[in-house]
Amino acid sequence: MNKKARVWLCIALLVCLCSMILASAFQSDFGKVKISELRLVDSAGYEVSALLYKPASATSENPAPCIITVEGWFNNKEMQDLYSVEYARRGYVVIATDMHGHGDSESTDADNLYPAAVGIDASVELAGKLPYVDKTRIGVTGHSSGGAACDMAVAIDNEREVPLISAVLFEASTWVDDTGEDHATDLDGRYVGIIADLYDEFFFWTDDQIVPLNFAKSADAKNFVNFNRGSEGIEDVVAGKYYTDGDLFRVIWQPDCTHPWVHFSATSVGYGIQFFEDAFGAPHPLAPNDQVWQWKNVFNFLGLVSAVLSAVFFMWAMLDTRYFSILKAEEEAKPILVQDGKGKLWFWLPLCVCALFSGLSYYWCVDKLYSITTKFFVQNGPLLTGVWCLICGVFTVIVLFICYAAYGKKNGFDAAERGVKIGGKKLWRTIVLALMAAALVFLLLFFADFFFKTDFRLWVLTLKAFDADKVLIGLRYLPLFLAFYVVNSVATNCFNFNNIGGKLNVAILGLFNALGALGFIAIQYGTFFSTGALKWYSAEAWRISGIWLYPACVYLFFTPFLTRFIYKKTKNPYLCAIVNAILITMMACANTCTILGGGAVVASNY
Repeated sequence: MNKKARVWLCIALLVCLCSMILASAFQSDFGKVKISELRLVDSAGYEVSALLYKPASATSENPAPCIITVEGWFNNKEMQDLYSVEYARRGYVVIATDMHGHGDSESTDADNLYPAAVGIDASVELAGKLPYVDKTRIGVTGHSSGGAACDMAVAIDNEREVPLISAVLFEASTWVDDTGEDHATDLDGRYVGIIADLYDEFFFWTDDQIVPLNFAKSADAKNFVNFNRGSEGIEDVVAGKYYTDGDLFRVIWQPDCTHPWVHFSATSVGYGIQFFEDAFGAPHPLAPNDQVWQWKNVFNFLGLVSAVLSAVFFMWAMLDTRYFSILKAEEEAKPILVQDGKGKLWFWLPLCVCALFSGLSYYWCVDKLYSITTKFFVQNGPLLTGVWCLICGVFTVIVLFICYAAYGKKNGFDAAERGVKIGGKKLWRTIVLALMAAALVFLLLFFADFFFKTDFRLWVLTLKAFDADKVLIGLRYLPLFLAFYVVNSVATNCFNFNNIGGKLNVAILGLFNALGALGFIAIQYGTFFSTGALKWYSAEAWRISGIWLYPACVYLFFTPFLTRFIYKKTKNPYLCAIVNAILITMMACANTCTILGGGAVVASNY
């Protein structure tokens, strides 16, 4: 077996293990916080997944305040890590909870999505029963739809003989839930805070057409800080000012960030720390800017990178085994020499055309597919992006055929020599090795989850452990992602691996891969930051359209580097492409919501 490949594989695996250990250390405050994975059952009979952070200082003799954290729509409980970690460091018991259909919580049909506060009430009930929790100091906080779930939880809490929730912090959300019900009066008698980001794609767009940038001037904001007594005579809300009514307070913070950045913002976390310190008092007070969650994210991301590289180095190493040696190229693949102007034109023109098509086709997919799910395709996010991949893959095939007919065929392009054509035996072993490489990544992932309660992530780039049902769901979407990533690898390595750009050739191809998505984001957010309003915002689909492109831009730019590395050693464009498609499919399907037949549920909310 290739010694160099083995060395790099061992290094990647060692780095991955170190990332798990260190991420877990920061998550558990170096052993001071015990983290347990729970499966609760809510009052509607559905399973709810939660992570329990229990500080060692929280005991039945010394009960601690409890904070329930909730992710936003299309996310999972781990997305609230930054808040959960910092609260637990300060001695709070934390219950990070997946809403119905999110993360590892049980999926429901559309009609049963909202009972039990989208499952969150199960965590409230648990907090009320734990002997080491102070029942008079239980708070809920949620991002986006997680905040809406908190609204529903408060409404249920008001029906209890002795309510449990005494503080509510909205992260990029308000007192109106996802069904449109106003819970402003339900919040009475509680401490309430709002992190109202200045560039929020979804919330703080008021009925009088005020954009988030000017939310503090709105009647809604004034009424909120006036404890629902109306806005008349109330001056514009001062961000960070505490408005009091007896012992209670209300506050609105306005960080200079977007909706998704609130769950990756040290400033926003600082506001959360300050809010619960002022509402409950922290068992172990620390300054709001004393934060370590960033280090957990560094090591989570290091784990993601090293896990993916482990798959690449594993494939490289396995080429020297007898079974897979058939895939190894006799000599390393070399770039095609392009010297004439016509050849350069046929390199640059297709890249520009495909980038333009990518942006336009994504616009079409957002407009036509956002609210669609079926009994077979039960997740609308992966369906939209998957169909986009399929459309772009088909378009790329057409462009490649035209390039071959107009230039390649006349200039000696050999499809077999470049690896486009592959025999049945090689194809089978390509698939087997790709499955083994992807399985290695998942093995590392589940090892991290089981032993360290961590995963591999950086903000919206997330590879998390998943239940078996996500595998069956992922298999339905995999062909859509394969259609693009396989064809893109053929284009990147068989057709466009040439001397243009020199060593930067693959970087150029990665840039053009992502250019359509980057252009869409630039238009959407360039308008947002300059005017206070998104370019397209008439429906929820448009408001989330740019957000869904964040991880796509990363995949589109970096996957050509991975496929090029393996292609040079195999002249096989399919091997690494299949691995990329599998990993990206599962990243998409494990990090969204599954509502059986409910794709249109949230599409009409905003």
